[in-house]
Amino acid sequence: MITINCIDLLITYVNAPFVQVTASGGSLEEKASKGLLAIFLLILIPVLIILFFVIKFIYKQTLGKKLKTTLIEDYRKEAGDYEKAGKYVSAAHIYEEKLKNLRKAAELYEKGKDYNQAAALYDHLGMSDKAKEMYEKAGSLEDAAEVALLEGEFDQAAQFYDKAGKKTDVAKVMKQAGKTIYAVKAYREAGDYKKAAQLLREDGMLNEAADMYQIYLHDKKPDDTTIEDFYSYAMLLEETGDVQKAIEIFREIAQVQPEFRNVRDRILSLLLPPGEQEIPEGKTALRSFIRSGKIEPRYSLKLWIQMLKTLQEAYKTGWHFGYVNPDNILIDAQNNISLLQGKQTPAYVPPELLKGMALDERADIFSAGVVLYEMLAGNLEGFGFIRVIDVAEDVPEWLDEIVIKCLKKVREDRFQSIQDIFTELKRLSQGKTDSG
Repeated sequence: MITINCIDLLITYVNAPFVQVTASGGSLEEKASKGLLAIFLLILIPVLIILFFVIKFIYKQTLGKKLKTTLIEDYRKEAGDYEKAGKYVSAAHIYEEKLKNLRKAAELYEKGKDYNQAAALYDHLGMSDKAKEMYEKAGSLEDAAEVALLEGEFDQAAQFYDKAGKKTDVAKVMKQAGKTIYAVKAYREAGDYKKAAQLLREDGMLNEAADMYQIYLHDKKPDDTTIEDFYSYAMLLEETGDVQKAIEIFREIAQVQPEFRNVRDRILSLLLPPGEQEIPEGKTALRSFIRSGKIEPRYSLKLWIQMLKTLQEAYKTGWHFGYVNPDNILIDAQNNISLLQGKQTPAYVPPELLKGMALDERADIFSAGVVLYEMLAGNLEGFGFIRVIDVAEDVPEWLDEIVIKCLKKVREDRFQSIQDIFTELKRLSQGKTDSG
């Protein structure tokens, strides 16, 4: 205040003659007087500023420090009075906010049973054991677990989560600690069998994982929300060697979404494992002829009839149903047909195979119908939606009807045997002769 008043007086004093000089135009002496005053002012102002800070410093070191000491003593006395009166929380507030003594504040919060506040301060001070103790007393078990986790004490963190009923968190902590079995146990107790199964699979315990998936899926059916889980379960069963159960699950999936992933191929690979596929010298697979383009209807029918006759003979030697496709039909230079039991592919698979029905001669009739369609059309584009007569030239309508009947999805609607096909072809042939 003293410095400010001095400066104000100087400004007032200097301005008065300056205004007068300016108004009158001023003499040489007045101008000289004005210059001296300006110089004096330039010297005086820094001196006054320095003097201000010196006085302020002296104040802080004497009267200010004394006042601060007195204030701290007052706070201590106030806090002491609260403590003596048993008002520990009020005393703790003063130690925390005014006196900045966090250790004493934490102790008083503890005495006052404000365990959460005490825990927070102990945690801030790095006293993790006391912090966990206080959080536990406060019922803040998850906070206690978090402190334990930060200290790398996984078992203790899991215990706190367990007391809090947080089984999923127990599982996560045990997984983080590398204790798979304990993690799986916690997931099971939490009712999360899917995660338990996934964890077991990650750890290489495939049979146990399959058992867990079975529990998880026992009351469910494949749909948009579960189909991935059913697929994982089936793949797991296949890995464990439970082929029949894997096929059953894959079929459940196929009934809902036949084109889901590679489910058809998986069924085929399990039901019809690949046989010897080496093509003997001097023979060519029908596939090679089809790749060259459409096969003329008359020649297609001739080859097809030969194939069916060869198939009839194969049945007498124990041929297994379900292997008919252009890769397994071989032709020699004399147009003789022979058959392989090589790998089957989805396009030629009868619908009943995916439904889990036992295969019989009608399954091969379906596959043979697909082969005839492909020979006449040159490919399988549009197969299932377009009649062969619509994509191939010179195909008589009666031959198209033969193909259609072979491809009926319900096997009872197809030709019931290869002999029935020959009977129909003979009837058609006689009809042509009679009409001729």
